[in-house]
Amino acid sequence: MNGEHKWKGQANEELKEFDLPLNEKPRFLIKPLSLRVDCGEDATFSCKIWGTPSPEVTWEKDGKKLNDIFESSHFNMGSEDGGWFQLKLYRTRMPDKGVYTCRATNCHGEALAGAVLLVEPIPQREESKISSNSHISSQRSPKHKSGRFSLSKLAEEPPINISEVKKFVVAEGKHAKFRCFVTGKPKPEIIWKKDRVPLEPDRRHLVFEDREGFYTLKVLYCKMQDTGLYVCAASNALGNTLSAVHLTVKVRFRRPLKDLEVKERDVAVLECEVPDETIPAAWYLEDQRLMPSSKYGMEQRGTRRRLTIHDVGMDDDGVYICEMPDGGKTIAELAVKTIVRKLPRKMEVLEGENAAFCVEVENDDMEIHWFKDGLKLHETHQTILKSFGKTHILVFVNVAHHDSGVVTFVAGRSKSSSRLKVKTRHCPPICPVGVKMNTERPNSAYLTWSPAPNSQTTTRSMFVLEMQELGSQKWQKCFTSETATSAEISGDSIPCEGDYRFRVCCINKYGRSGHVEFPKVVHLPGPKIHKPLQGCEVMEGEDAHFSIELSAPMVGTWFLNSSQLQHGGRYSVQQNQTKHSLVIHGTGAADDTAEVTFIANGVRDSAILKVKAAVFKFIPLSELDSYKRVETGDAIVLYCEVNHPFAKVSWFKDNEELQVSNELNIQSDGNMRRIVIQSAEASHSGVYTCQTSGDVIKFNVDVENITVQKEGTMRRLIIRSAEASDAGSYVCKSGSNSIEFIVNIRPTVMIVEPKDDIVMTYYVSEEINLQCELSRTNGKVNWFKDGEEVQESDNIQLKSEGPYRRLTIPCGSAMDSGEYVCETDGDSVFYLITVTPPVRILSPGESEVELTHVAPERLELCCEISQANALVRWYKDSLEVEESPNLILEVDGAQRRLVIPLTTVDDTGEYICDTENDSVAFLVNVTPPVTLSRLKNTPDRLEGFAGKPIVLEIEVSRPTAEVKWLLDGKKIEQSSDITIVEDGLFRRLIINSPTPEDSGKYTCDAVDDQIDFQVKVSPPVKILRKSEIKTDLKFLVSDDIELECELSRANGNAKWYKDGCRVQDDERFCKEEEGAFRSLVILNAELKDSGEYFLDVGDDNISFQVTVEPPVKIVGNSYDPDYQELMAGDDLILACEVSRANAPVQWYCNDRPLTSDSRTFIESYGTLRKLIISNIETSDSGKYVCDAVTDKMINVIRIQPRVVEFLTELHNTTVLEGEDATFKCVVSPEDVHLIWLMDNEPITLGERFQVSRNGLCHTLVIKKCQMIDCSKIAAEAEGKISKASLKVQAQVMFTRKMEAVTAEEFGEATLETEISLETGEVQWMRQGVVIQSGPRHTLGQNGFRRSLTIHNLTLSDRGTYRCETLHDRTQVKLNVERKISIRKGLTDQETFERETASFEVEVSHADVEGIWQKDGIRVKPSNQFRVSINGLIHSLTLTNLTLEDTGTIVFTAEGVRSTARLTVKTPVAVLKPLVDVRVEEEFPVTLECEFSRQNVEVSWLKNGTELKPGKNLRIYSMGRKRFCQILQCSIADSGSYTCDTGDISTVCSLEVYHELEILQDLEDLYIQEDQNAVFMCEVSLEDVTGEWFRDGHKIRPSSTIKIRNETKHFLLMCNVKVEDAGEIRFVARDVESTAYLEVELPVSIVKPLRDRTALEKHRVILECTVSSPRCDATWYKGKQELEPSERMEIIAEGCSHKLVINQVVVEDEGTYSIQVGEHTSKAKLLVEAQALVMLKELEDVEVMEPEAATFQCEVSVAINKPPVWTLNGETLQSGPSVRLEDQGTVHKLTLRDTCVDMSGTVRFTLGKAKSSATFTVM
Repeated sequence: MNGEHKWKGQANEELKEFDLPLNEKPRFLIKPLSLRVDCGEDATFSCKIWGTPSPEVTWEKDGKKLNDIFESSHFNMGSEDGGWFQLKLYRTRMPDKGVYTCRATNCHGEALAGAVLLVEPIPQREESKISSNSHISSQRSPKHKSGRFSLSKLAEEPPINISEVKKFVVAEGKHAKFRCFVTGKPKPEIIWKKDRVPLEPDRRHLVFEDREGFYTLKVLYCKMQDTGLYVCAASNALGNTLSAVHLTVKVRFRRPLKDLEVKERDVAVLECEVPDETIPAAWYLEDQRLMPSSKYGMEQRGTRRRLTIHDVGMDDDGVYICEMPDGGKTIAELAVKTIVRKLPRKMEVLEGENAAFCVEVENDDMEIHWFKDGLKLHETHQTILKSFGKTHILVFVNVAHHDSGVVTFVAGRSKSSSRLKVKTRHCPPICPVGVKMNTERPNSAYLTWSPAPNSQTTTRSMFVLEMQELGSQKWQKCFTSETATSAEISGDSIPCEGDYRFRVCCINKYGRSGHVEFPKVVHLPGPKIHKPLQGCEVMEGEDAHFSIELSAPMVGTWFLNSSQLQHGGRYSVQQNQTKHSLVIHGTGAADDTAEVTFIANGVRDSAILKVKAAVFKFIPLSELDSYKRVETGDAIVLYCEVNHPFAKVSWFKDNEELQVSNELNIQSDGNMRRIVIQSAEASHSGVYTCQTSGDVIKFNVDVENITVQKEGTMRRLIIRSAEASDAGSYVCKSGSNSIEFIVNIRPTVMIVEPKDDIVMTYYVSEEINLQCELSRTNGKVNWFKDGEEVQESDNIQLKSEGPYRRLTIPCGSAMDSGEYVCETDGDSVFYLITVTPPVRILSPGESEVELTHVAPERLELCCEISQANALVRWYKDSLEVEESPNLILEVDGAQRRLVIPLTTVDDTGEYICDTENDSVAFLVNVTPPVTLSRLKNTPDRLEGFAGKPIVLEIEVSRPTAEVKWLLDGKKIEQSSDITIVEDGLFRRLIINSPTPEDSGKYTCDAVDDQIDFQVKVSPPVKILRKSEIKTDLKFLVSDDIELECELSRANGNAKWYKDGCRVQDDERFCKEEEGAFRSLVILNAELKDSGEYFLDVGDDNISFQVTVEPPVKIVGNSYDPDYQELMAGDDLILACEVSRANAPVQWYCNDRPLTSDSRTFIESYGTLRKLIISNIETSDSGKYVCDAVTDKMINVIRIQPRVVEFLTELHNTTVLEGEDATFKCVVSPEDVHLIWLMDNEPITLGERFQVSRNGLCHTLVIKKCQMIDCSKIAAEAEGKISKASLKVQAQVMFTRKMEAVTAEEFGEATLETEISLETGEVQWMRQGVVIQSGPRHTLGQNGFRRSLTIHNLTLSDRGTYRCETLHDRTQVKLNVERKISIRKGLTDQETFERETASFEVEVSHADVEGIWQKDGIRVKPSNQFRVSINGLIHSLTLTNLTLEDTGTIVFTAEGVRSTARLTVKTPVAVLKPLVDVRVEEEFPVTLECEFSRQNVEVSWLKNGTELKPGKNLRIYSMGRKRFCQILQCSIADSGSYTCDTGDISTVCSLEVYHELEILQDLEDLYIQEDQNAVFMCEVSLEDVTGEWFRDGHKIRPSSTIKIRNETKHFLLMCNVKVEDAGEIRFVARDVESTAYLEVELPVSIVKPLRDRTALEKHRVILECTVSSPRCDATWYKGKQELEPSERMEIIAEGCSHKLVINQVVVEDEGTYSIQVGEHTSKAKLLVEAQALVMLKELEDVEVMEPEAATFQCEVSVAINKPPVWTLNGETLQSGPSVRLEDQGTVHKLTLRDTCVDMSGTVRFTLGKAKSSATFTVM
């Protein structure tokens, strides 16, 4: 508590001191400073933060928490009183460099501040020897550039096996990206290397860690120099690792571009050569296309392509690409000096990350500035600006979306820019919080939770609740919601009773949060049955209904006698929430006492189905319905009604059962049973009976041939189907009158058979026979096909045999399909022929397949047929099979399968898969399970020795049994060491050469039985220390050869071989054995003894390569010493040639062996041996010997010393601290070996110590001397020494530059600076005069600070003040302001050439000095410009104006400014108009035009609205050119742009487009064969090359395939075939679209319509089957197209098309047709009217004129059709004198205003009901 009060007290004091509010969010009073430390030093960041309540402070590095990347001992975070917070890093490492962020948070908000840490590697001081000779090597400390983000040297890397390195190939100009994932703590240091040289990040090499944690190297615009081995090396304190890949860059240009470095304002020329001179080329600056202009010159000469860049600027720095039309590229980098390391052109970061920019310039003292979107940047808490020597860093900490923009670095006249794009961070959701479970509710658990307090609200997310039963590993989803934060889980909703636990998480489209588990476990009872199943009792043929209701909705399954039921066919399965129902349609006697069971999630219930047998009876018929009299040719319809719709009946005529034929149709519709004869003939007369199991009903049918009709005064006799016998004299008598008719019947040729049209189907290559029988043998017929007469040909035969006429096609084809007509003079018959390919079985290819199968494994027999929709039947032993639970028939496209899940021996037999045209037989032999037995005397445990075969043998129950061998549960495959043998009933496993690894448990597994063997193998005989034995041996002729090795066992058997032949003992070859040692000795070696010697010990072997060589000779050796004399400093070269290229030699000097070192080089080239000693000395004199064992060469060398002298000695030097010290000396001779010493110690060269040589002059430069550098400097040249002393004097330097100071008149100004020495003295000066302390000047001193305060300022105090020490100086500019104002400013003026313009301005003070400027240039008085001052009025007069005088007039005076525009008008012409521009979104664009004069004032308009310069828009001019620049284009910038002068304008259009995207995707297409397929895909950009693919293969244009590329891309496939079907894919750049093409054969009518006869008010179905389910069909009645209505249904079910007419009426009679594509099928519909008889006839009526007369009758059935009334043969219509009434079955006619003329006969006709009466008017 005391500490808390102390903090609050101090906080209150701070509050008073800084005048801060009591409650506010944190803010930084002092932010952390950027640091640069050496590797191994500690680094400390400190900052001071204010905030109430006191904030919580955390530190991060590069956006990551320190605990995640550092071990806890590596850093410490602390705080001190007063709001100070520190972060200390101990013993910094190279990976510690980066951006460190301090984040302060309290309840009011948070604040951020960042700092940069640079870790420098420690230079290594090593002994080095410097020599002018090229053979001398030296070691130097690592060279490090100041301020660079460099990487430390790793520990020794593991070796790389080049052969195992992955290969990666790219074309020149493409990007290469390498990623590796490395983990470790402390965080590993990553170094990328190419060919073992570390890679520094630059414009083309991007090194970063991506958001997934992968370390990434991206090589942009690859070129030939990038080929090589790339290594990602990672290391930390605990170890290192690496990963490598080899990159190959393929170049297609004959001569590629070369990199170029130029200075600003120079001309750059890039040149390359293409393979062929006809190939054009395009130039790009990275991704921007370059066009010929005054800036860019492009030339093409032969195969050379040249780009010339004029007036090079910093913006021209970058990667240039020359590209051929086929995509081949060559790359070059153009470097513009001044800025050495430039900004990347584009940088993308996520919100909340840090954006770091780093540049490097040529010189340390360059003036630099940072800008963003044109505004100069200053350092803030979240903007870090830091400079380290030549390196300058800018860091934006915790960037937000508004930080996007253009970052520019300016150094002098040079600049480098980068576009920063901040992307929105898409994060997965945060875990819900506050989870609670309430288990007090009965039979449920109530769960609640809350969203995370800082969760995103802009992204749609969803809560997911999951449950898990204790003991189970699976979590199941049980609830989801976007808004709900609670859920009640009832026991009814779970699968089964048990203990459950729950967890909740949140998901969105960017991922899933972690799961939060609820704290308790709850017991839930599970679902229950609310309404159980009830038993059902139905009559046979009725539907049986079952239902069950559960406590919660869930999925259930129905079973009938243990067989699972599926919805469809006889079974209807429905679920409505908790209610489940089952309907069994058409129950039969077999369903009686069946058990119906329902199962769902542990719930089970059953019920019994009872089916009662039905008794079928006929409903009695009226006498009228049982007696039928019809006329010849009319339809005969006999119908009856049974008491049950499922009653089966049989029809008989004269006791013979009737069968369905073309003329006779038997129908069953509900309870109605009928028979229809289409056309009645005399033979159809007779007694018809309809019988069922318990009843019978009879019909009498009489067919009349002659009919007598009476209609009014007309009498008719009709002879139907006249025959020759009907010829004769017919007389009609009426009273005494008669009339005779003589009838002659001329015989006509009629077609006797067939009587109806024929529909026939044939298969290709089958013989087609069409036959008809004529009524006369001499009748003539004509045959037609599809309306064209058929002529006899080779393929068509026309035959005539008696009354038979035939058309025969010997070999039918698909072209023979069609409609054939056989036509006589008076008759015709139609044949509809369809020729289809036969149904063939494609697989298996054999007609008979034998299969052996082991019970009870699953058996599957499969056939593939040629037509997917063809009918297939399966037979077993000649009986057709029926599906059952253990015999399943499957159809999968063209595949037909018969599956027996559990086979038995009874399933053995012949199975036949039969189509109409083909069949295949499967001879299946199902054998019982296999049993195994162990042979007698075969133990279950076996022991053997390595190398000796082991045999495991068992006996199986049948010879064909299959077994598999396993070792310790793993299957054994046959190999060179394992032999598996099947011999009748015996199975053997032979281990040919066992080893101890072969020990274990061996199992012989026959699925149904298994036997185990335990095998133990003793160790093999091994050759010990095999790797230490030298196997490559060389001997000389006559030497003794001894080959020896030691075995692991003394009793091992050894065999020696030479070049594959066994070695036998003789007088020269001796094989020796001594204990475990085995040796071969060859005495007195000969050349032929060379070869390979092989020792085989059974389990091991070793090979010796023996070479016997002749003695080595030195070619041309004289054997006498050779004497030479050389001068010291020369190079000694001795060489000789030996007789053999591989002969070794040894060089000696004075009997001392020589080895290669910095001066000595021993070389061997073939037979040449060479010794080189560079820069020899006198001590190198002596005898040199080249020893070739059997020969020697001797040289005696004497070396004369040389004279070394200092021509110019070193001189003593005194420098100031921080300055460079230079020592020079001149030494002879020029190649002298000179060493520099400091205090007698060799100097280690590095950044501070640099040595150079120019001829005889040697120079040592010591950079930035320090006090510790005071020493003796010496130069040693081969024993000669020159010495000098170095003295370093301390100096007082300014450590902080002064910034310009601005103060007001009569106030005071303080100028302050800091020096490096606290006791140092300074003096202040102005204009060379020392300023002394006085009334107006106060000189201050506080520690290192020095200040000058000037009191009572006047304007004369303005100027530059200088502060000097003895060694340094600094200066500052003081500006004294007075508040001058302009009372009356300048006004714009417009005038014309040769006139005068005057400008006046009035200021507030009379003694103000004003400056006039025109277009930024100060105006000097002249004949044209007159400047005058009159008190407060300043005026400027311009005379004799010209067009060039147009411009801006500016008056400035001591900080105030007034501006006006002078416009001198004259006609202006456009020299270069604006041009239309098309640019990608987010890229810059510049609109440019040129006028005839420079001083033309213009205004820029977009779509008629004037544009103003802004953050994203620049408007400027250069000479006569006018520019409008948009820095970052957006879609909204598209439009029409106008540059308007007032008198003339120029217009262009700007189109800003998105990145490529698909506007309209491909669409699936279903067409018929031989049609054209057109695919279209629309993309967002024009001139984009796209590619088309089918099933992954590229589509190329051909005679049938056309491709057109515009904004819309088209693919046209002409006359497609079935094989063209597949996936069609369009690819353009990185977008693609996919669709599917399905091709069908042309549609045809497989089963045509058939004529139908229907009873009135019943339903009739016309059905047609087509070849394809995807075709449109149109129904017609006559020529009228039919539409669906209440009575008429049009149904399409797959290939079946139906027309259903409900409540048929007589008007529905007619011809109906269906049109499918080009095919049409027709049928006639006859409607049999209901039996209609007269119940009450008309009665004669007699009335007096003009009384009304009424006629009335009654029929048996009320029908909708109106009756026909006639009077004397004339039809009556309703009118004033005629009234017609219908009252159900009663019909009435009333005639008014009668007269005598109306007397006659009144007739009533309704269908076949007729009645007449006599009407008499008196």
